[in-house]
Parts: sequence; structure tokens; C-alpha cells
Amino acid sequence: MSTFVPLARSDKLAKFIGSDFKRRQQKVLFYLTTLNLARFLRKDPLTIEDGDNNQEQLNALNAWDHNDFLCRNYILNGLDDSLYSVLK
Repeated sequence: MSTFVPLARSDKLAKFIGSDFKRRQQKVLFYLTTLNLARFLRKDPLTIEDGDNNQEQLNALNAWDHNDFLCRNYILNGLDDSLYSVLK
């Protein structure tokens, strides 16, 4: 199983202040797609059964958690401070 590590991007989205939500939603989806993180919005998180503890599955779960963390924080980072405190 391969893991994808997003590249560092210098261009960020402008802060979202609450107007024109649909347009903003499409911009965020496109931005996350360019970072190869959009799939974490649509897929369920990985799970490991209690009896299965092999290292490959644990590494895959750790990679999933890390990329999910990045995805959520890219979204939160693009919010205005007044919206960030409500949604965090």
C-alpha cells in the first residue's frame, strides 16, 4: 500500500468570511485535490480489527490519520477567525 505525502504549497486560499458558500466549497475541493487530500473528505477512515496488528496495517492507519489531520486543518486554516472559533 502506498501513501501519498502532499507537497508543500506556497499559494493558500483567501480567508472565508461566510459569503458565497457554494463557490468557496468548490474552491476548497479543488485546492485539496491539488494536494491529493480530497479523498479524505469522501472515504470512511481505515479500521483495524482487534486481532490484526501487523505493521503494514498500523502504518497505513497512521498515514491515514496524518493525512486526515492535514485535510481538516487546511480547511480550518482557510476560515476567518470568527468562523474558526465556532467550527473548531
